[in-house]
Amino acid sequence: MSLCAAFCVSGHGSLFRAAVREREQTRVKPALVVLETKSAADLDAFADANGIAAVRLDPRDRVFFDAELTRVLIEARVDLVALTFDRILPPTLVAAYPRKIINVHPALLPAFAGMRGIERTLESGVRIGGATIHEVIDAVDAGPIIAQAVVDIEPDDTAQSYGARVYRLLEPMFLQVLRWYADGRVIRDGAGRIVIRDARYDVPPVVPVLENFA
Repeated sequence: MSLCAAFCVSGHGSLFRAAVREREQTRVKPALVVLETKSAADLDAFADANGIAAVRLDPRDRVFFDAELTRVLIEARVDLVALTFDRILPPTLVAAYPRKIINVHPALLPAFAGMRGIERTLESGVRIGGATIHEVIDAVDAGPIIAQAVVDIEPDDTAQSYGARVYRLLEPMFLQVLRWYADGRVIRDGAGRIVIRDARYDVPPVVPVLENFA
C-alpha cells in the first residue's frame, strides 16, 4: 500500500467501511477513524476488528472537540485525510494537511454547498443532481473539485430513493479517488484546478471516468 489515511465519519460510515474492504485495491491503508457521538455505534468495534485505531469525540463542546480533533489528526501523521463528516474542520488542522484532505459532498458543487445537499437538490427542482469529492480548504465546500458523479432526478424521488442512486455512484468514485492519490496522479493545472493525470474526462456519469472500480 502506498498511503496511510485517516477517516472522519459522522454517520453510518459506509464509505469508510468500503475503504477498509477495498484497501488492497485502493492501495490506501486506513490507519485511524475519528467518530463523533452520532456515528454508528458499531464503528469502534469494526475498526478494532480491522486493526484500525478509533477515536470518538463529543462535539457538544466545540472548543474541546476542535482541539482534540486537531491534536489526534496531527499526531497521526497520515498521508491523507478523508471526510464523510458533518463538522467544519478548524483552520489549524486544514493548514496542517495542505492538499491532503478530501471531502465527500452529496451535491454537484458549487451548487448546494453546506448542509442538506440531497434535500436542497430535490427541493430546488433541478433535473440533474449528484455528488462531488473535493479537496478541503479553509472555506466550506469551496476547495478544488477532484471528481463528480451525475444522477438524474425522477419526479417522484424522495431523499431516500434519490440518495440511494447517488450512493451507488459515490462509493466507486470515492474508492477511485483514493486510488488516484495512492498512485500519485492528482496534479494541478496552471489555474490551480485538480487534474487526474492520464484520466478520461469525456464519459459521464462519473468524471473523470472510473478505472479500477468501474
